[in-house]
Amino acid sequence: MNVLHISPTWFGSTSVIGGGERYAWELARACAVMTPTTFLSFDAAPAERADGALRVRLLRRGAGRAPLAGNPWQPALYREIARADVIHCHQADTATTSAAILAARLLGKRIFVTDLGGGHTGALSLRLPILPRATGMLLLSEYSRRLWNAAPPARRPRRSVVVYGGVSETFVPTGAPDPHRVLFVGRLVRHKGVEHAIAAMDGDMTLLIAGQPYDAPYARMLRDAAAGTRVAFRDDVGDEELPALYGGALATVVPSVYKAWGGSETNVPELLGLVALESMACGTPPIVSRVGSLPELVEDGVTGFVVAPNDPAAIRSAIAALTADPARRLEMGRRARAAVLARFTWPATAQRCLEAYAA
Repeated sequence: MNVLHISPTWFGSTSVIGGGERYAWELARACAVMTPTTFLSFDAAPAERADGALRVRLLRRGAGRAPLAGNPWQPALYREIARADVIHCHQADTATTSAAILAARLLGKRIFVTDLGGGHTGALSLRLPILPRATGMLLLSEYSRRLWNAAPPARRPRRSVVVYGGVSETFVPTGAPDPHRVLFVGRLVRHKGVEHAIAAMDGDMTLLIAGQPYDAPYARMLRDAAAGTRVAFRDDVGDEELPALYGGALATVVPSVYKAWGGSETNVPELLGLVALESMACGTPPIVSRVGSLPELVEDGVTGFVVAPNDPAAIRSAIAALTADPARRLEMGRRARAAVLARFTWPATAQRCLEAYAA
């Protein structure tokens, strides 16, 4: 079975580095170990190379298109579709995915789509029944599947399968945690609810916020809220440093919200909470809010804590429970890592995809 993964953007220094791009890249690499696989994306200059067993092909992105435009297209896309047995598109509402679906169905190919939370308000698939023409959707969580199954008929997939996602093998326990430090990792955007983690700090507890600001007014509000507290901001944390940060924390806080600062709302705050999974893989229990996929990933009181959103007091109470009982924190971290190894590895995710391709 020759599999083609298509992503409008990719996980590289000249493209976009984010959770969606990481997901598509890591999944393609894991698939390549099991079956011939090509990863196709777009860049300023065309290129073709190998990454282990994975064939990587980058087509030229159209002149003047911003990296986040998400709608690149080249005729060579159709040639790659023609040579594949199965096509797997990442991001639902983009011109790239729409073009791939129509071409694949014309050629009688099986084609699947994964919604990674990106897309564009002008996408044709928002107005025309293109997505139901795909063979099916391979989704990140049961929460995501519920959203799609409730979509209007012109957008509802004819079949949906939850494949979840994985964590890189580099995320491992690294040593004894600091019992007075908790961690936030992620983009500083409103639906992450970072202000609630800041408000939860008291006593001699410290909070490290590791993430880049994507919303200037929100970032200013967070720094104002943290003034005079034991909260530190870092926007220069690389992937290689993350396991040590997770392992050195009492807990990782994932305080995402539906109703965000400033009055905005979203129903897709966490289609798959990769930060929670990374923390669990490092043996650090996460404290997550009850939104999106997060309750599917964390078993409350066993592998971490699940608390109400927009509730700093609930976060504070969970932190206090871990501080008061180091043995419980250690056992919770052990169970968290075991849960990741059992369910949330890239080989396991790739195997679920291969089974869906063939079903």
